Amino acid sequence: MSHTQDGSELLTGPGAGGLLRSAVGNSGGVLHSWQLDHVDHRPGRSTKALYRTMVSWPELDGPQAPAREELFGASAHIGEREKNLYVAEQTLVMTDGDINVRVWRYPHDPWLPMLPQVCYPDVVGRTLHDLGVAIGSDPDVPIAIDVVSYRPGRRAVLRASQGDRAVFLKVMQPHRSGEIVDRHQRLLAAGVPVPEVRAHHDGLVVLEELPGRPLARVVIDEGVESCTAQDLVALLDRLPASMYPLPLRPPWTDSVEFYAGIVGSSVPALGPRLDALVRSIRDGLAALEQRMDMRPHDVVHGDFYEAQVFVQNGKVVGLLDIDTVGPGRRADDLACLLAHLSVLADYGNAGRIDRAMQERVEEAIATWHETFAERVDPTELALRCAGVVLSLATGPHRQQEAAWEAATEAIVRVAEEWVERARAAESRRMAAAAGDAPPPSPAPYAGPPRPSATSVPSGPPPRGATGVPPAPQQPPAAQPARPAPSAATGQRPAPPAQPPPSHGTAAPSQPQQQNVPPGYQAPNGAAPARRPAPPQPPAAAQQHPPQSPAAAAGQATTQQQPPAAAAGQATTQPIPLRDRPDAGDTVDSGDDSPTQERRIGSILPG
Repeated sequence: MSHTQDGSELLTGPGAGGLLRSAVGNSGGVLHSWQLDHVDHRPGRSTKALYRTMVSWPELDGPQAPAREELFGASAHIGEREKNLYVAEQTLVMTDGDINVRVWRYPHDPWLPMLPQVCYPDVVGRTLHDLGVAIGSDPDVPIAIDVVSYRPGRRAVLRASQGDRAVFLKVMQPHRSGEIVDRHQRLLAAGVPVPEVRAHHDGLVVLEELPGRPLARVVIDEGVESCTAQDLVALLDRLPASMYPLPLRPPWTDSVEFYAGIVGSSVPALGPRLDALVRSIRDGLAALEQRMDMRPHDVVHGDFYEAQVFVQNGKVVGLLDIDTVGPGRRADDLACLLAHLSVLADYGNAGRIDRAMQERVEEAIATWHETFAERVDPTELALRCAGVVLSLATGPHRQQEAAWEAATEAIVRVAEEWVERARAAESRRMAAAAGDAPPPSPAPYAGPPRPSATSVPSGPPPRGATGVPPAPQQPPAAQPARPAPSAATGQRPAPPAQPPPSHGTAAPSQPQQQNVPPGYQAPNGAAPARRPAPPQPPAAAQQHPPQSPAAAAGQATTQQQPPAAAAGQATTQPIPLRDRPDAGDTVDSGDDSPTQERRIGSILPG
């Protein structure tokens, strides 16, 4: 069996079918088809993947029952050990002696012990009751759950609504929730409009819903009228100095080699351009250090972009995901917003947003960029933008977009354009310093170059298209089956020092490890998760505002041909997931950019 050191070839190639068939078979099910939906690849270290499958459970549902959709996660570690594993009982570990693969059935993520407690309408009601949280005024009204995002092993965000009221449920690794609660409380005390914490338990934070609408939606509808650049800067300036001693979140540009490595491993043809891009960013920042103080003097948000800001009547009224607030440079926050918007604007060149939307976003970028470049050095601003855009280039492959190779190339091209803007800004500064011209104002943002009707959106040669077909029709997403009654939480609001034993964190038991020959055909008897008794809740195709460039485009996933199953050769069509932000760790723990997260379809009460 051939595989890369980090397991990426195994989890993203045909061999994944053997893993999934073994996992499903050991649970008494039959795998009919599978679809790679999300891959979190850390070159040389580890890989996590999420799959949509069609599975039948003859013992539970009867031999004639139709197959239903299930989500399965898999994690391969070889370059690093598994960390912060909390619940291992409902996972299956398979090995061939060189690499270990852990498989689980959603929502039984071994790193997120609270996820099963909030994924289902009947269970989340008990969980919220035990935490002392009431959503609506009428407790008899069913609770609807919208799974907003899920990143295997890292976090999930869900929206629980009852009537016209809602709360957001942030699920994370238990050791992180206390820190997140403390940051919310400190910012609220300082007058920063972040969500109020309703309750928390190890690994779960319940937040009030913010007023207004995400800037991600409003900027598409209203463009520059959505809010002013001055309001955006003022929001950041309200972050209190008391947060400065918090740990430093390294700027995106500190990790350009890391992101270039991920992109280059998925699209090797981009290697020379990525090398040149990294070199340009590095050289440009090094030159800046020779003429200005580049130390982190400000308190920054750490992941400030259009999905994190809520606006109402042209005013900023809310700020989300303050997990990364701490010391930094204001240019990083402002660049993060411009970079995300520039990728969104470039979607118009590929027909992923319409022309009117593209023009409104471009107008907002141009107007806000002018103000931002007066607040921070315009050369630094453009270089920081290039670094953030490069980090976003990891998204199309990670999220398994349709035509992900062409989408990746397009994002790399946007990063190159920001480098060119940095060079132009520096040339104007040098000319002004030499007395050849008056002190310059930054050139207005011109937007991404628009292809002609016959050209390819991915840019001029040698930046040609990959020939990947366009996104196919998207069928609705599905949901996990209801859990067994034992999934109720029964936990109290006050979090203990360690996660409770019921979550397996005090002394996590290890699942049976099996030696498996090449192909990972595991013997029967070790199920990845206890199979609950469905029926499966009905799907609901709710619409949500796009909260990142990926979400605004409404992209689909690519189709993966599964191996033949017991019922014969079958395939599934791509099923869309939608983005929702949630902040993360430092790059040392992997790329935790919320923009890389995927949405899962709504789950309504059965």
